[in-house]
Amino acid sequence: MAMNRRQMMARCLAAGAGLVAASSPLRSSWAMPAGRAPAHIVFLNPGESVQGTSGPHWQFVSRFMAATAQRFGMQLEVLYAERDHLLMLRQAESIVARRVAPDYVVIVNEKMTAPSMLQTLARSPAKVLLIHNDLTDEQRAITGHERGAIPNWIGTITADAQRGSFRLMEYLRQLNGEAPARVIGITGDPATPVSHERAAGAQAALARRPQDRTCQLVYGDWSYADGRDKARVLLARYPQANILWAANDSMTLGALSAVREQHSSAIVGGFGALPEAVESVMRGDMAAIVAGDQFIGACAMVLIHDYHHGADFALAGGARQRLDYLKVLHDRDAARYNEIVFERRETPDFSAFSRIARLQHGSAGAYDFNLQPILNTALNPAMTAAPGTQMKTAPIATARNA
Repeated sequence: MAMNRRQMMARCLAAGAGLVAASSPLRSSWAMPAGRAPAHIVFLNPGESVQGTSGPHWQFVSRFMAATAQRFGMQLEVLYAERDHLLMLRQAESIVARRVAPDYVVIVNEKMTAPSMLQTLARSPAKVLLIHNDLTDEQRAITGHERGAIPNWIGTITADAQRGSFRLMEYLRQLNGEAPARVIGITGDPATPVSHERAAGAQAALARRPQDRTCQLVYGDWSYADGRDKARVLLARYPQANILWAANDSMTLGALSAVREQHSSAIVGGFGALPEAVESVMRGDMAAIVAGDQFIGACAMVLIHDYHHGADFALAGGARQRLDYLKVLHDRDAARYNEIVFERRETPDFSAFSRIARLQHGSAGAYDFNLQPILNTALNPAMTAAPGTQMKTAPIATARNA
């Protein structure tokens, strides 16, 4: 490849560093609706502002979120909580204390903190959108639902992690052939709803054949070291294991290291699709990776844009949106994804998913954030940015503390 993994990641993340305000040239037919001032959005990002042990996932979420906000002419401000859920609660308090409130606040149910943040932000005129990790059933029993007891909580948007995990396990099982699947699973921490969803999807796929089973499923802390260490123990405990999966790419890459170290023939797959994981699939080291989680913020910007301009997303799928767009990358799709997401100077254009333009043409169906058309643009050289051009993404404002 023309650049090494660290250079690629640094260039990709460079776009996620400052305040998005101006619009940029688009490849879609989207145009700014008249009549309302651009929205100001604050994202309480649970991740790290500088890559740490859990990888750059949340930095990429901010990057694609920023690019989409810019294409819509919206202003995005990102506050990183540095994996400190107590800091995230304080950041929510600081937003309530602002003299001028933002129009929207985007939050994540990190370590089950969303109900507290929703209660806090109920004192703000800002509208609130929850992304990535939904409330659990137990939390909803107490907090209620969107547009209910907390009226400024306008919606929730998640990727369908269970369907994504089901597809991953189906693919890994097919690679394993007719032999009974003996599976090791490493999911995320037990306090994160998406951890349970990914585990449930894998188990649902295995339940389709009585001879397939999970040897053991364990929780992890999302880090490379934890994935490696847990895989070492589990591979020694279950030498017959022929499939190993993990719930994010950092843990999956750590598990792959353990598979090599112990000379296991287990097939390895996971979630996340960060550069190193996609490169591993392209080399044939990792069998597959589920892509799309980094785009959840970009999808949220589309819904906020439409809501802000009078096209309420609740009328197209409800206030609680579970989007089925996660895609299993393998073979050529991994190379296409790598080119479009990491090698091109411009980020994928999500503005075309807005319902505003479709409504103007009389189409009012549900949202369809299908990644395949984006991957298909890799087949058209005219869609690739010319060498030497600069990414037209202004930096986003970031802060560790409010």
